[in-house]
Amino acid sequence: MPHAPFIFGVATADHQCEAYDPRCEDIRDVWERVHKQTPRGRATDFWNRYSEDVRLAAELGCRAFRFSVAWSRLEPEPGRFDPAVLAHYRELVDTISARGLEPILTLHHYTWPIHLEKGGGMLAPEFPDLFQRYAEQLAEGLAGKVRYWITFNEPSQLVYGYIKPWWEPAYMMPPGLPDDVGVEEQMAAIQQLIPNLFRAHTAARRVIQAHHPAALVGANPFLLGLPPWLQRFVDWRLTRLKSSEDFTKHGERLARRSLPSIPLPESLSRVLTILSTALSGNWWYLGMAGRLPAFLCPPECRGKQDFVGFDYYWGIRTFSLGSLGRLADAAAGRFDRAPVWPGVLYGMIKYHARLFPDLPLMIVENGCVESADGVDRASYLRRHLREVSRALDDRVNLAGYVCWAITSNREWGLAFEPGSDFGLYHIDMDTDPALTRKRTPAADAYAEIIREFSPPG
Repeated sequence: MPHAPFIFGVATADHQCEAYDPRCEDIRDVWERVHKQTPRGRATDFWNRYSEDVRLAAELGCRAFRFSVAWSRLEPEPGRFDPAVLAHYRELVDTISARGLEPILTLHHYTWPIHLEKGGGMLAPEFPDLFQRYAEQLAEGLAGKVRYWITFNEPSQLVYGYIKPWWEPAYMMPPGLPDDVGVEEQMAAIQQLIPNLFRAHTAARRVIQAHHPAALVGANPFLLGLPPWLQRFVDWRLTRLKSSEDFTKHGERLARRSLPSIPLPESLSRVLTILSTALSGNWWYLGMAGRLPAFLCPPECRGKQDFVGFDYYWGIRTFSLGSLGRLADAAAGRFDRAPVWPGVLYGMIKYHARLFPDLPLMIVENGCVESADGVDRASYLRRHLREVSRALDDRVNLAGYVCWAITSNREWGLAFEPGSDFGLYHIDMDTDPALTRKRTPAADAYAEIIREFSPPG
């Protein structure tokens, strides 16, 4: 069976690259201020300099450019959509297309308006309808201009805004729940969140395709980087859940330490705790495949996708379980300690191809900081793209690979330093007033890979 043309791309995200605007704060702006994290400030000023970054992507040989829309900019007040902001994103899409790149649009990249959260946020019964209304504004305004749509960036990670692991002093991401909320209430919140995400995705897909029937709508869960055999085991345990009470018991292990009294390194015990819960399962795609109970994935949401996207960064070898602890380091933002193993990428491509044999796959995010596990970024890209090529040789219907990220950016409240910089083009965001884009050896390596790439005929 012949493959569709394979596309290489790069990515960025609104909060991480667009400058802060006090008129339309998002939930992350508040989170960073309250938790005394590094604010985004000017970020990379992508709002004004997007044409430069799109040009740099085209010069690398890319044929796709992923970005996200700032919901808080487009809908600064409930029900009021700013036509100037919609026009801005239309111009961005036109700029991407004019350079010969495919726009990949993300609707929800870890941020949402403050007014939405005040009304109950993603847990509110009306959230799917509000998300649909937001999606329809873009679908109507960009009708026919965007083929690839991503509803939720890493929906698998959004649960950590509602449950606090026992080793964390605070929630890992917004919105966070009040300090006096117990484990049962945390798990009840997650059991509102997950079906709401499925319903919102399904509703958004419906209105997008009403305006553009050829649109391809999907999501990009984050993959933990477990060996495929272990991920399959964790997923199997998730599919065995019989009731919401079962699900709550799994979550209790994450929020309350309940491991055997065996002395273990703290980071390893964290990961073993994660593995003992249902939350580490690939619940998004198990739901899409019809393998989750209805209380998590409503039956009407099953199969409502047009491509299978996922994010992969770190992983461990098949039997190197001693490296599990470093997955916890990566999850905590210590990216330079993350375990690098490209073989898991190949395994995950094959795993999802078997799960959805009739759909194209896309690696929506992959990349690393300049030195992770002793591997420089250029070598990281070469090694991982060899696994991509290997999968294509196996005739997997793989549509594309998107590198994170086109430039340095604000990595979710972390201080800007080499250990938080994923950019193919380096920007010294703290000391360079001109925000100069400087090409790195990794960019050279990526351009060379793209130039020499030859998909199977």
